[in-house]
This record gives sequence, C-alpha cells and structure tokens, in this order.
Amino acid sequence: MSIKVKGLKEVQDKLHKLSHLGGDIEPFLADTGEILRNEIEDSFEKQSSPFGKQWKALKESTKKYKDKKGYSSNVLRKSGDLADKWEIKTTNTSVRVFNALKSKGYVYGLVHQFGTNKAGRGKNTTIPARPFLPISKKGFLKKELKDEIKKDCINYIKDILA
Repeated sequence: MSIKVKGLKEVQDKLHKLSHLGGDIEPFLADTGEILRNEIEDSFEKQSSPFGKQWKALKESTKKYKDKKGYSSNVLRKSGDLADKWEIKTTNTSVRVFNALKSKGYVYGLVHQFGTNKAGRGKNTTIPARPFLPISKKGFLKKELKDEIKKDCINYIKDILA
C-alpha cells in the first residue's frame, strides 16, 4: 500500500538543504515515522479516523460471527495484523510507514481506508471506508501532525547547530 502525502514541501526543502550540509537526517525521519505510526495506531484504538470521525459500526451479522469465533468486537480488529503490524523504513532521504498485509491480491489497508463495493466472493459486498491514515481525501497530512513534524524538524536542526 503506497499513498503519497502532500503538504510537507517546506519541511522537505529544509531537510534537503540540511542533508547537503552533511547532516544525518535519518534519526529525524525515524522520529517522524514513529509519530505517523502512533497516529495510525490511535485510530484503531479509538475506532475513528485521525480527523475524529467515528467508523461505521459493524453489521449485526459481523458482530455475531466475531463473537462466535472469539475475535475482538472492535471494528477492523480480527487478528491484529492490520492494526498492529505497521513498519517504519528510513533512509537518509525518506521515511516509509507501511503495512504490507494482503491475501490473494486483496490489499486490506486500501480497502478499509477508502471502502469498496466490490468485496466478497461475488464482488458485490460493500465495505464502508474506515480511514486510519492521517491524510485527507486530497492527500494532505493532518494539520496537527504537520505542525508537530515541523516543530520536531526545527528542534532537530537547532540540536545539530548547537
């Protein structure tokens, strides 16, 4: 699952300049990845989007199935693979926060982030969108996170220059 986040050009430009000064920005990028992963994990705990919108409740049939099988009653929580297995990969120029969960070509994260009306064996089951990534429909990072990352970037640069 790969989604490009917009709205951090200012931070990216500053980091690009810093990297040309010989600064190692990988620790900062790793911290940024942790901030993003925490926000994603919070969505699963709160059962709501990072923007505060509650996820659509499970159907009664789904609740009964989960109860019968002994699964968690939480929305988007079965084995925990989608909620708990977010990875962070950093280089000196980038950070990726991702969950590679898929089965038989079915990319679970994308389906639940955006919803679909082509799920199930007959491809006619609707799964509502239950966003957990801290990006808007237009691809912009949540403002509070953007501000937090900018603040961390400033502090990181100050520490390097101190």
